[in-house]
Amino acid sequence: MIANPNDTPTETVRVASQAYVIGDAVMLDRTSDATDVVPATSSSTTINIYGVALETVASSATSLLIQVVDDIQQWVVESANNSNVNHRFQRMLLTDANTVNNTGTDNTTKEAVFMQTGVQGAAASAKIIGKFLKAQVAA
Repeated sequence: MIANPNDTPTETVRVASQAYVIGDAVMLDRTSDATDVVPATSSSTTINIYGVALETVASSATSLLIQVVDDIQQWVVESANNSNVNHRFQRMLLTDANTVNNTGTDNTTKEAVFMQTGVQGAAASAKIIGKFLKAQVAA
């Protein structure tokens, strides 16, 4: 993260049977009473995207420290394709928990959980700057 204007808190959440690395996005797990979050996927939605891992843990871990996300923070993220300044303000899906799928087309679905606001480094890099898009009600 490069900016957190709201000073959004960190939180320790319950996890199970999944390894995480620093920078993995997580979404709320609404199916298990024993797990709070699971890795974000291309099917994550703006209502269930929840945080980003602040530590690396093995699949045997039962807890994970995360940064809760909001739509004001600025993040540097890995992108599936080379960065492109012409993608500014396009909404994007995730490829997986650690990569944004920057296709060059604005995605208007509820699965578009990230919006690019800039690029980091040379145009051929695979890092972009942007923000997670959070909805407070189901779309």
